[in-house]
Amino acid sequence: MTVPPEKTAVFICHCSGNISEHVDIKAVKKALKAEGISVFDYEYLCSSPGQDLIKNKIAEKALERVVIGSCTSSKHGLLFKKCVRDAGMNRAMLEIANLREQCAWVHPEKADATEKAITLLRGKLKRLGHVEPLQDIKVDISPHALVIGGGIAGITAALNLADNGVPTHLVEKDSSIGGQMAKIGKIFSPDKLAEECAMCSLSPLMNEVAAHPKITLLTRTEVEAVRGSVGNFTVTLRKKPGYVRDSCTACGRCSRVCPVLVENEFNCGHKDKTAISMRFSQSVPKTYSIDPDHCLQLNGKTCEKCAEACRAGAIDFWQQAEVLELNVGAVIAATGFKEYDASLKTQYGYGIFENVLTQMELARMLGINGPTKGKLVRLSDTCNLDAGNSSVGNSTTDSFNAPPNAFTNVPANDPTLNSSESSSDNENLSDPPVPGRIVMIQCVGSRDEKAGGIPYCSRYCCMAALKHASLIRKKYPDTEITICYIDMRAFGFYENYYRAVQDMGVSFVRGRPAEVVQKSDKSLIVRVEDTLNQKILELPADLVVLSAAMLPSSGTREIAGVLNVSQDETGFIKERHSKLKPVDSSVDGIFVCGTAQGPKDITDTIAQAGLAAARARAFIADSPKVLVHELASINQLTCTGCGDCLSCPFDALSFSESGRVVVDPLLCTGCGYCTEICEKGAVQVAGFTKSQLKAEIEGVLEAGDLLGFVNSGISSLTCDNIGNSVLSYPSNVKLVKVSTGLVVDKELIMHAFRHGAASVLFVEDPPDNPRAEVIFPLALRHFEKLKEELGADGSRLHFKKAYVPNTKGLAGTFTNLAREGEMIR
Repeated sequence: MTVPPEKTAVFICHCSGNISEHVDIKAVKKALKAEGISVFDYEYLCSSPGQDLIKNKIAEKALERVVIGSCTSSKHGLLFKKCVRDAGMNRAMLEIANLREQCAWVHPEKADATEKAITLLRGKLKRLGHVEPLQDIKVDISPHALVIGGGIAGITAALNLADNGVPTHLVEKDSSIGGQMAKIGKIFSPDKLAEECAMCSLSPLMNEVAAHPKITLLTRTEVEAVRGSVGNFTVTLRKKPGYVRDSCTACGRCSRVCPVLVENEFNCGHKDKTAISMRFSQSVPKTYSIDPDHCLQLNGKTCEKCAEACRAGAIDFWQQAEVLELNVGAVIAATGFKEYDASLKTQYGYGIFENVLTQMELARMLGINGPTKGKLVRLSDTCNLDAGNSSVGNSTTDSFNAPPNAFTNVPANDPTLNSSESSSDNENLSDPPVPGRIVMIQCVGSRDEKAGGIPYCSRYCCMAALKHASLIRKKYPDTEITICYIDMRAFGFYENYYRAVQDMGVSFVRGRPAEVVQKSDKSLIVRVEDTLNQKILELPADLVVLSAAMLPSSGTREIAGVLNVSQDETGFIKERHSKLKPVDSSVDGIFVCGTAQGPKDITDTIAQAGLAAARARAFIADSPKVLVHELASINQLTCTGCGDCLSCPFDALSFSESGRVVVDPLLCTGCGYCTEICEKGAVQVAGFTKSQLKAEIEGVLEAGDLLGFVNSGISSLTCDNIGNSVLSYPSNVKLVKVSTGLVVDKELIMHAFRHGAASVLFVEDPPDNPRAEVIFPLALRHFEKLKEELGADGSRLHFKKAYVPNTKGLAGTFTNLAREGEMIR
C-alpha cells in the first residue's frame, strides 16, 4: 500500500542524552525532512508528555504510519504500541528503530552514528510502506499459577498468590520445601543486632503452605517441558517416587533400622543420615523417603528392614514416577542458588586440608540440628569421637555401607531420638577442644577476574561472615576471629551490625590472602598482605572459613532453558529491565525472583518474591490478553491445499472442516518454517513478510555493508547487550530483525547483494531451550541449503549462534566481517 509522505511521521527520543550525545539529531531531522517526512524530537518519548506528543500529532496530521527512534523495542515496545493504539492506529503501523543499543552506544564516532541512524530510520520508513493491519488475537488466561522452587522465595510467592485467591502449584525437586534458608541456623535483619532462629521464621510459612487450600504442593517434582503460549502454558511435570506412602507418621523407626549411611546434602555432604530419611526434622511434608541410589532393596539386594519396622505399612518399593500436566497462566521461577566450589581456589586448601570449610558448612556446624549439634570444633579433631557407638550401619558385609559419621553417632535428621538416648551416647564421646583461632577469607570466587572466578559481588558474603563471627564470639568469647577482606560491604542499616561486631573484638585485615598452608598438627597458617599497614602477615588458625560466591543453581540454568527465558552472562535468569520490570523475564507471563535472578540476601529475596507474586496476579487478572508475537498467515487465494506446511514442528497448522489450512494461534511460534517449505509462497509470517524485509534492506544498506538477519529472540537481546556492555563494532553493520532465519530465502539474499551488502550474517538463537532446540537445526540446515544454492556467492554467507554471555564474541564477529566488507568496497 502506497502511503503519501505527509501521512507518515518520525519521532526521535533524546533518551536523556543517551542518543542525542552520540547522534546529531538536527542532521537526522534535516535529512528526513528533505524526503518529505515530518520529524519530531523530544527528551523522553516514553514519558507521559512524550506519549501525548505522539498521540496529538497522529490526530493533528491524520497520520497513518509512525516510526519511533528510541531505545530497544524490548524495553518500551509494548508501551509505544499501546500509545498508538490509544490514538486509533493499528499496532502494525508502528515501527521502532533502535537508535540507542544498536547505534549510539556501539559507534563512538558521532558522524558514523548519525549516518547509521538515518539509514535505520529510512529502513523502517520503507518497511512501513508494505505493512497490512494486524488483527488482534485475544486469548483467555488460565487462572492458575505455577511457582518453581520451594525455598523462601518460592514459599513467599506461592503464599502471596494463594492469599489473593490465585490457585497455585508449588513445585520443589527435593523431598521438602525450605531451600537454603533451612540450612543456615540463624538469620540477621537490617534493624536488629541480635540473630534470630531461621526456622522460627521459616517453619510457620512452610506449614502454612501445606495447609493452604489454594496451594497444591508437589515435592520431589521437576518441570520437564513447557508448551503453549502466553497466558496458557501447558506444563509437564515428573514426580519422582519416594517409596513411602502418605500414611507415613514420621515416627523414624525405619531410619533407625536402615543399615546404609549416605551423604547428607542438607549437612553439606556429611554421612549422617540413612538411605531412608527426612531432609530435616521440620520437613514439609513431614514424610520419610527412600534414596533409590543407595537403598539395598531397590538395588537388587534383600533387606526390607524399613518395611518390617514400619507399623503404618507406609513403605512401598513398587512406587513409580508420575507424569502430570498443568495448565497455568503465569509461572514464577524461584530456583535459588548454589555455593561456589571453593576447591577451584587451590591456594586456600579447600578439599585438601580438613580444617578449611565454607560459610555454609560453618552455618551447619553452628546449627543445633547440624552435624555437631551446634558445637564449634576443628574438623580434624572429630576423629577422636567414639564411632563405635553408632546406632546405624550395623551391617558390615554390604558394599553400600559407609563408615560411621565423624561428627555424630546418629542420623542428624532423626527427630525421634529422646534426650536420654542422645546424652547416653554423648557420654562416650571425648569432647574436642573449641578452636581458639579462626580466620575468615572473603570474596572466594567473587570479584575475581582470574580463571575460575566470577566478576560480580555476591552481596551476602560480608554479612554472613559478620553473623558467624558474632555467633561464635557470643558463645565462645575467648575465640580469636580475623576477617580478611577486600571491602566490607554492609550497606544501609547493616552498618550498625558491622560496628557491633567490631566492638566484640573481631579483627579485620584488608587484603586478599595469597595462600593457606597446613602444619603438622593440622593447624593452619594464612599468609596475607595487610594493604592498610603494608605488612606481610602470617595468621595462625585452627579453622579457616571461606566466604564462597553465590552461583545460579543447576536448577536455575535448567529451568531457564525449559522456559525459554533469557539468562545473563553468569547464568542467572535475566530480568526484562532492572528498574522498570525487575521481576519480569523475557517471556510474558513468566516471572523470576530471589537468587534465581541474582545474588541477594533473605530480606531482598522476600521483597522480590512478593513483587513477583503481585506481577503474576496482575497478569492473570488481565484476561483476555492480546497475543503480542506475530503468527504465520495463509493466503487462501494462493494456497493449493497441498498440505506440505502441515509438517510444522509445533503442529500449529491443520486442515479445517472446510478443507482450508488454518493456523492455531496458541501453538504457532512464528518461526517461519512453513514459509520455507511452501513452494507457492502462500504462507508468510505477519510482520516479517518478504516485501517488508526487502523494503527495509533497501533502506538500510549501503555499498560494502554487513547485513545481519537477527533472530528476534535471544539473538536480538544479545545484540542489544553489546551496547549495554559498552562494546563497539563498525557502523557498516546493519541489523534486520526476523522471526528466525527460516523466513530469509535466496531471493532476499540476492536482493541484499544487489543493494550493496558485501556479506550476509545469520544470527540465530542457540539450541538451549525447547523452541530453539527445534528451530536451530532447521535454521542451520536452511543456511547450508542457501549457501549451496548461491554457488560462488555462498562464501559471502555466514552463520553465528548468539549466546547472551558471548556479547564480546558477537561484537568481534561483526567487526571482522564488516572490515572484510570495507576492503571489498
